[in-house]
Amino acid sequence: MATSKSEYGATFLTFIALLLEIFVLVSGSGNLPVLRDLFFAQVEWHGKFTRMGLWGSCYGDVGKGVSECSVPTVPFKWPEAEGLGIQLSVDLPNSIYLALFILYWIAFLATALAMQATLFTFFKKLPEFILMLVSLMATGALFIIFIIIVVSASKFKNASSGDEVSGQIGNATWMVLGAMIASGLATVWYTFNCLCGRKRTTAFDDLKA
Repeated sequence: MATSKSEYGATFLTFIALLLEIFVLVSGSGNLPVLRDLFFAQVEWHGKFTRMGLWGSCYGDVGKGVSECSVPTVPFKWPEAEGLGIQLSVDLPNSIYLALFILYWIAFLATALAMQATLFTFFKKLPEFILMLVSLMATGALFIIFIIIVVSASKFKNASSGDEVSGQIGNATWMVLGAMIASGLATVWYTFNCLCGRKRTTAFDDLKA
């Protein structure tokens, strides 16, 4: 493991980002505790609600909680959310949902790679540069995801009548924001270490000594 004390903060921030991303990764994937309670956005219509996650929607009656979840699909398109008895319109191209899914996996894998590299790398200056780029990639992807979700949640409409439908941001969206902030701070830390830090020492160096 890397033993440079200056890396502990970046490693902790990367871990926090990865943990939040794991929670978001399972959102809307099934009618089980946690899985059904994590969602990007929720829409309510005449006493019913549906929640949009990464993999699908969970829905039920307002005040009674989730009664059922849709079958996970890739990519999950928000206008296809079930449970309201109406067809939703988001006024965005359907390709945006595939982009959302791909970007999320880019962010998750980049964060996981940064976490692995900062713990188990056997190199010195080069990995700091790689960590900086990988962490920056994750931060950028999470930023775009957050913007897509916020914009989509503000455009819910009844497809048949054109009436606006009440929508609100869910807890998974705030987890994306938290992961983005943690990843961004880790990127700054990695950048500082890369440009200004001393040479990293690793467990491999200790063995050679």
